[in-house]
Amino acid sequence: MNIQDRLRINVPKIVHETIDGETIILNLKSGNYYSLNGIAAEVWAFIEKGASMNDIIEQLLTDYQGAKEDIASKVNTFLSELILEELASVDALPSTEAPKCTSAQAQAGPNHHRPAFNAPILTKYSDMKDLLLLDPIHDADDTGWPESKPALQTNTPSVEKQS
Repeated sequence: MNIQDRLRINVPKIVHETIDGETIILNLKSGNYYSLNGIAAEVWAFIEKGASMNDIIEQLLTDYQGAKEDIASKVNTFLSELILEELASVDALPSTEAPKCTSAQAQAGPNHHRPAFNAPILTKYSDMKDLLLLDPIHDADDTGWPESKPALQTNTPSVEKQS
């Protein structure tokens, strides 16, 4: 992966929500779900905003203590996991100017305490895979769900009941 590459979230087969700093991701194709906490949730938010790998690394260097090579290596490993799990993919569209990455740490001001950088971790769960894949929402199309199938038309004249 190139340092200037941007990832995109693989919607519509991926749904995600962040609640109290934890990002929960559901892969509707595989039935697996994932949890991102801390730095991993921050990186996901940067991806959602359209940040490049370089933008993400630069912001993490501002927010956390650590060597650039170490942070870059761990972020690259994490992004590769997201691609492997089909949660995100390298954006094939031409690069446009993405909004500047800012995090809660950066908003604290220039004199804020910078905690040590910890590798972002993707936690995968497959315990509900069979149940999630049974959910009929997977049969939805662009018109939504539930959508009834059109009745088959036949050339048989209808018979009226007479009393």
